[in-house]
Amino acid sequence: MEEIGEILHVVQGDRAIAKVKITPKLGLTVFDIRRKPIGRIVDIFGPIKSPYIEIEVEEQNPEKLVNSPIYISPKDRGMKGKR
Repeated sequence: MEEIGEILHVVQGDRAIAKVKITPKLGLTVFDIRRKPIGRIVDIFGPIKSPYIEIEVEEQNPEKLVNSPIYISPKDRGMKGKR
């Protein structure tokens, strides 16, 4: 697993905003430190060098994820790929 950033806060009950170091692909599954799926990426916004992502959280209590690191699978890293 590769750490990509940290969850900053929860919005709309089931959405979380995270600051990330790299720009991941939309739709990727995001994991917590225990390798448990948190949810999937539904939006990427902000400056290119310092992006934020919106995660649709599947967790029952998303507030407990605030300030925790998030991870993606290394094979899914980055926006590059086959077209």
